[in-house]
Amino acid sequence: MAGSTMSGNTVAAADQWDCTFYLMAQGYSGKIVDIGCADGAQGNQVLCKGSLRIAGVPDAIAEEACRRAALS
Repeated sequence: MAGSTMSGNTVAAADQWDCTFYLMAQGYSGKIVDIGCADGAQGNQVLCKGSLRIAGVPDAIAEEACRRAALS
């Protein structure tokens, strides 16, 4: 069981990093961006986009970042 849980967390972390690196390439970073990407990786698109909006990320960029975070 622990192995499958760890594997699931590793995938989520990879998705979170894809979101984070995409946003860094677009010129956005910081704690709120990290929180938004983490929410997206956990499947919560509403919190992902909301956090990124608070961080000043335009809607189209936030949409793509949250999409990347949700990929598995």
